[in-house]
Amino acid sequence: MHPLLAGKRGLLYALAWLPIAGMLALFFRQTASLRLIEAITLLIPLSFVFAIICLSSWYLCRMTPLSTAGAARIAVTPILASIIAAGVWVTISRLFSAALSSLFPSIDERFLRHESPLWITGVFLFLLTTLLCYLLAEVESAREAREREIRSAIMAREAELKALRDQISPHFLFNSLNSISALIGIDKQKAREMCALLGDFLRSSLAIADRRFIPLAEELALVRKYLAIEQVRFAERLRFEESIEPAALESSIPPLLLQPLVENAIKHGISHCLDGGLIRLEARAGVNDIILALTNTYDPDAPKRTGASLGHENIRRRLQTLYAGGARLSTSATETTYSAEIRFLKQPPEQHA
Repeated sequence: MHPLLAGKRGLLYALAWLPIAGMLALFFRQTASLRLIEAITLLIPLSFVFAIICLSSWYLCRMTPLSTAGAARIAVTPILASIIAAGVWVTISRLFSAALSSLFPSIDERFLRHESPLWITGVFLFLLTTLLCYLLAEVESAREAREREIRSAIMAREAELKALRDQISPHFLFNSLNSISALIGIDKQKAREMCALLGDFLRSSLAIADRRFIPLAEELALVRKYLAIEQVRFAERLRFEESIEPAALESSIPPLLLQPLVENAIKHGISHCLDGGLIRLEARAGVNDIILALTNTYDPDAPKRTGASLGHENIRRRLQTLYAGGARLSTSATETTYSAEIRFLKQPPEQHA
């Protein structure tokens, strides 16, 4: 559909020609000595005929866009087109006035003696419509560019999120397979148990792979499955506590957000403590946000936690991509404990109005 006729624009375009038709009727009533009924009968239909002719200016704008057409072409083409359009309008006016001469004697002779102002008016109106179409074309072009930019940003964000999620599974799987390999030579029963738990965990994680957000309850279930896998390896050395407020369970979070934190707590904390240690997970509900806090025992004399930076950076990038500043990860340490805290909105951004 022609953009000037789309939606309410068509009605506005027609209404804009009503005062033009009225002014032309009054003008020719004075200059051509037409009676009011003659001027109205002749000029109002002719005005709306030219309104239809002027719609062709949109296609002219598409043929000579401001962004690619040269300045000379942009200046000359509309002028030539307006002269041609005005000539067609005058020709139609001659034929129409001749047809009305049977109702209004000599109306064609009186009218055609003053056709020069009609020609000039036609050129001006066509150029004015062309200018309007150029403005409309620029608005449409800017809107389309903005939509392309938004689509590109969404696609880039989806690609980044997929890449970040894909980093989690291979890293975790590599560590788990190493643990199973180590157990095979020590305790085959535990190795088989760990394989079964790993398969259960992977099935659960694959089920949520394509979801951007999952309920916190599902994420906690995955954490417990992961800890069950590690419990086989560490036995009594790994202790786990959790304190979950019921109100926090109503929130949604990105899948596998807590798993890298728990993995770091075990790899860089519990595994370096001779007597093992404690991992404590808390979930608290604020007014508008949710706080997830993970605290683990660690040995201050153990090697630095350089490997933990990858998991933390992954989480920070995911939070920034999904929440655009509405979520953050912070870490802190005491002499014997290391803590990581995530704050995020109760509802994912796309669920807000």
